[in-house]
Amino acid sequence: MSNITKLISCEDKVLKTIQEKPMTFMKLVEDSGCATETVEKYLSIHLNENKICQKKGKFRILHSPKLTSDEIQFYELMLNPTIKSVVLILLKSKPISQIELVAISEKSNPSISRALRNLLNKKIIQRNYHAPFSTYEIIDKPSIFSILKITHPNISNNYDQFDLCHPKPIIFANSIS
Repeated sequence: MSNITKLISCEDKVLKTIQEKPMTFMKLVEDSGCATETVEKYLSIHLNENKICQKKGKFRILHSPKLTSDEIQFYELMLNPTIKSVVLILLKSKPISQIELVAISEKSNPSISRALRNLLNKKIIQRNYHAPFSTYEIIDKPSIFSILKITHPNISNNYDQFDLCHPKPIIFANSIS
């Protein structure tokens, strides 16, 4: 009887978790506490019934059918920890230079440069030229906050705890995704 109960609860956990927020397959397995094969079985059922959707790319992203393609693309972009750091720093700060981003995030300069390039290409940030340097800022902060509430509720709910002066900002911790 307990095995049947566990299987039913795994099916419910898988569906409920994905409907709450998008996530990668491996994160779903971790959060559900169910075996990989069990999660895969219930994903197949929910996908066939169109209760959930998936986007396959570098990561297998599972999500509610209610999410827009922009929200899924933002979620996928935020899977990169450097991009996530840069977005959060820019949300919390005034326009800031690349060197300041390197110092605050403790990421390498090439890594920050790649993150800025990706964010510029996606038109999430803008570059402000000031001789001899540039600053960066998010173009539409309210829009990014609204997407964060959907795609990363833990970050959105704990955003006030994020302090730019703290040497290792707690919002970057692995426990908050």
